[in-house]
Amino acid sequence: MDINNKNIESLNAPDYKSLLYVAQNYNILLINYSALNTITNYELVSKFMAENGHSGLMIFNVPKNGDLLELKEWPNLKGIFYEGADKLLFQQGLKAIERGELWFPRAVTDSWMRQMLKNEQKTALQSNNITIKEMKVLNLLFSGLHSSAIADSLFISEATVRVHLHKIYQKISVKNKQQALLWCQKNLNKINN
Repeated sequence: MDINNKNIESLNAPDYKSLLYVAQNYNILLINYSALNTITNYELVSKFMAENGHSGLMIFNVPKNGDLLELKEWPNLKGIFYEGADKLLFQQGLKAIERGELWFPRAVTDSWMRQMLKNEQKTALQSNNITIKEMKVLNLLFSGLHSSAIADSLFISEATVRVHLHKIYQKISVKNKQQALLWCQKNLNKINN
């Protein structure tokens, strides 16, 4: 069905019946948030879009307190509309998507960007190839223990602690304990989570 002013209004009516609409003029599939993972799933949506030549997906009636991180996994997602979005906003969103833009509320993009940056930082830190034993040494060092106390805690010799610390310093590109502690202050919680 073609989305026009009348149909856009029906998307926001409290007694809406449809869980999906097709915006023919825009070649977009619109799915009601309440239909996600209950009536439809990623595979069904992908198949439906491929079979019908839809270039994008928009999800509407998204509660502001909904799980926004999971929404980005939906195929060819081009836009999201919160509950109560008016017809003018729908029209603006559809036109923006037609121009090749995306239409997401700022809170959504902020949430997704924060998650992406957190994942990138964690991946970058893990790529330092710090072993589990070295991570234990680093955590103990950051907790304020000296080499002898770290050795006692891990049941290893002080010489082994010094070897671990030397390797850790190389992996995290620092030259001494003070720099390592600063590095830990900035990065250790990202690795440990």
